[in-house]
This record gives sequence, C-alpha cells and structure tokens, in this order.
Amino acid sequence: MEKCINCGAVLTGKYCHNCGQERVKRLEVKTILHDVTHGILHWENSILKTFKQLALNPGKTAKEYLSGRRKSFIKPFSYFIFIQTLYVIVFHLMSEKYFAFLNVSVSSDSNTIQQKVIEIQHLVNSYINYLNYFMPVVFAFYLYLFFKKKTGINYAEAIANSFYWVGTALVFSIVLMLLAAIDIRIWNARFFISTVFYIYAIIQFSGLSKVKAILKGFLVTFLSYLTFVTFVLIFAVTYLYVVKGIDVFKIFTSSPQ
Repeated sequence: MEKCINCGAVLTGKYCHNCGQERVKRLEVKTILHDVTHGILHWENSILKTFKQLALNPGKTAKEYLSGRRKSFIKPFSYFIFIQTLYVIVFHLMSEKYFAFLNVSVSSDSNTIQQKVIEIQHLVNSYINYLNYFMPVVFAFYLYLFFKKKTGINYAEAIANSFYWVGTALVFSIVLMLLAAIDIRIWNARFFISTVFYIYAIIQFSGLSKVKAILKGFLVTFLSYLTFVTFVLIFAVTYLYVVKGIDVFKIFTSSPQ
C-alpha cells in the first residue's frame, strides 16, 4: 500500500485523509506552471467574488461567513491585507497632490504652523500602512458594543466583520483616489461613501428596524472615525515630540509669526 510521504498514513485517495497532502509526484516544469497559474487565478477569483458579495450585500455576506459557510470567501484578514496593500500603493501616488490641495484650502498666517502641518502629513504618509490597521480594530469594538445584545456577536466575530467592511470601504477609497486625478476634490467623498456603506452593512446585519439601525450605524461609524483620527493625531504629536523634539502644542498655541 502506498503511504503518505508527509505523515506516513495509508493513502486511499488523491489526498491523505490524515494530513491533507496530495499524492506526491516528481516535480516537472508543467507542474510548477500549473501551480503558479492556478494559485494566481484562484486567488484573484476569490478576491473578486468576495468583494462583489460584500459590495452588494455586506451584512448578509458577513452573516454567512459567521454562520460557517466560508469556503467561497477569502478569510477576512487576508482580504483586508490584500486591499490594504493596493490602497497604500495608490495612496503614496496621490497623497502629495491631495495634501497640497489641503494646504492651499486650509492656509495659516504662520509659516511655522504650516511647516509642522506638512511634517504631520508626511508622517501619516510614511506610516499609513500601519495606521490603517487600527481602524478595523476600533470599528469592531463599537460594532460589538452597540450590537452584542441584539445579534449575539462576540468581539472576534465583530473583528471579522470589520476587516471585511473596512476592506471593502478601502476599495471605494481607491476608486475615488484614482478619480481624483481628474479633480482632487473627488477624494473628499470617501468619508460620505464609506459612512453610507457601513450603515447599509449594519442594517443588513443587525436585523433592527431601519431607523434604529441607521442611528446605531451612524454612531458606530462616527465614533470609529473620531477615535481613529484622535489616535493618528496623538501618534503624530508624540512622534514629533519624542523623535523630532518638536513641541507641536506650543507651536499651535503661540502667536502667528
């Protein structure tokens, strides 16, 4: 009887019933090509399928995943990482233009203040890849806080939902960033579109009446953004003070030069 090379169990089919490894054959070029193309196409199809379902029915899709029907979905964290990577690439391409637009729109009489604002913007640009991971954690906390009684959701399940929903909202932001090449002001619509999407997802997921779901969904979204922005500002101010030796509060409270 043929045995699994990986674990030694007797093989009765294409895959080992004990460890799941496929029957091993000697490597050939066609085998490697098959593995590469299959892996890429399978990953892309799964990402697109998961995104489509989340974009159209975010609440229902989250409920399906939590109920155990998970085979056709990319795992929440993997989904978020993939989209977050795309977001960071596009963000780095477009952020300088957007920050320049903000600096012109919200100008200051003090050159010192203007320079420090620019330093904060560069800091956010450098660390956005890490800062964005804070948003799903915060969103999950408020989702759990407001809906644990009604839905029975625990924090781990709230995090899964959050990675799915925040990741999908990032796709909308990516599209808006690309459209911002036409008019940079288009990028400002990301907060409105993301808020509408989050509320829509919560309406589907919660089972509450639309009025209650909208109110609670708005609170979850508003508090999540508020906490996220506060965290980013604290991070930026602390970094500038500790690493750069810049007292940002002193600069902003001093008289314009």
